[in-house]
Amino acid sequence: MFQKSFISSLILVASLMLAACAMPMPKSVAPATSTPAPTLAPPTVNPMPAAKIPTKLQPLADKAADILAKELDVPADKVQILEIEAVQWSDASLGCPEPGMMYAQMITPGYRARARVDGQDYLVHMDEKGRGVSCSPDIAREPVGNK
Repeated sequence: MFQKSFISSLILVASLMLAACAMPMPKSVAPATSTPAPTLAPPTVNPMPAAKIPTKLQPLADKAADILAKELDVPADKVQILEIEAVQWSDASLGCPEPGMMYAQMITPGYRARARVDGQDYLVHMDEKGRGVSCSPDIAREPVGNK
């Protein structure tokens, strides 16, 4: 009897772990309209010069621009990537968890990009393959480390 309940419990735990690993990527979240996005620098009279993105990260910066452009329904050339860095996220939410969702708890290598569109700042969180989401600053989590 004990062995049957132990095996049933083991199967239940394994099923839950597999279900957590198969969770979908979080949906994109637009920045909250009631709270302004954090600014990266104090406002200036002159517009910010073009960011210097390292050559090896340029393809990922382009993917971040595409993700944000699609989310905002604007042309990708309207998205200015200010900064991109390699990071490690604490779970599969890529540092952008949706309320009520569960995510696999595992270190997830990826990237965080800061972008600007029409004077508004945004965050884009991605995995190491460049799949990602735009992330509202009010739910964005800090990475656990740099790659």
